[in-house]
Amino acid sequence: MTVLTMDAAALPPPARALYDAIAAKRRARGEGFGGPYLALLNHPELARRIEALGFFLKFEGVLPRDVYQFIVLTVAKATGAAFEWQDHVNHARAAGLPETLIAAVGSGDATALPAPYDMVHAVLAKTLAWQEVPDDLQATAANTFRPEGLVEIVVLSGFYQMFAAINQGFGIGAPPHG
Repeated sequence: MTVLTMDAAALPPPARALYDAIAAKRRARGEGFGGPYLALLNHPELARRIEALGFFLKFEGVLPRDVYQFIVLTVAKATGAAFEWQDHVNHARAAGLPETLIAAVGSGDATALPAPYDMVHAVLAKTLAWQEVPDDLQATAANTFRPEGLVEIVVLSGFYQMFAAINQGFGIGAPPHG
């Protein structure tokens, strides 16, 4: 990357202040911060707004943590976003996502997913193909996770597809020690 500043220490003061604030907020939740956000910090206001949505979805959304991580890994696998996969696989384990499910997502084998992951995967199959989620599948997801959860599944699919584009567009590879 030769055009964007990708070193937090070299960011201009407003972007560095935002980086420090976001990193501290993430550390307070036991999370790291960097990767695609370093590219985004070259546009501080956009980075601030994307982080606000990401923080809400990750820490304040209605979906259970294991389902959230299942979604992230599924989108990462489907889009080839190595950074997101590596950044989230240990979080998925910590959230209680069974190793067999992580392996199934990693191999692309969705033939024997247990509930509710089978239903979530079916929703993601539609969103990743840019297709409408059928009414019956929407109803099942809304009955399982409330309407708010259904909306979060679809939004998370788009959110992490956006991050895949950021990662690929700016050459952000897998994080070290993943």
